[in-house]
Amino acid sequence: MAAPRKASASRKKGSAAAVERTKTMTEHTAQTAAADYAAKASEMLKDLSAKAKTAFEKSGEVSKDVAEFHKANLEAVVESGKLAAKSLQDVAQHGADIGKKQWEAASAHAKTLAAVTSPTDFMAAQTEFLRGQFDAVVADFSKTTEFYMKLAGEIAQPVQNRYAAAAEQVKARFAA
Repeated sequence: MAAPRKASASRKKGSAAAVERTKTMTEHTAQTAAADYAAKASEMLKDLSAKAKTAFEKSGEVSKDVAEFHKANLEAVVESGKLAAKSLQDVAQHGADIGKKQWEAASAHAKTLAAVTSPTDFMAAQTEFLRGQFDAVVADFSKTTEFYMKLAGEIAQPVQNRYAAAAEQVKARFAA
């Protein structure tokens, strides 16, 4: 009976040694895996940090570009406003010139009517005055239309230039 006890004791020693080896291997494997995971996590965090820094720098550049773009837009609107203000002065002057011409024509016509001695002369003076007024209105209308068309083009030009610049920027960004 003593022999079975020896076998059992040596099995226990062998079993304990196997458990110890398994425990050591497991700890070694776990430590190696933990070190690998830590290294990979550290590398991933460094990569993520670098990408975040690059993205932040790009967003700063984009913000700067957007600010410059809006500043240029505002400058175009201000320039357009200045042209509109100057143009309104020109419009007022043009209107005053037309009013002055009409007043002078009406005054001259009144003097002509005062000198009329017969109904025939009166009708001739009226016909001549109305014909002159009609011709003046047509000429002024044509001149005024040209004036306002030119004015609208001048006022819109700075904004149109900004639109063209914006279209070029968009085209360049999509091409890249």
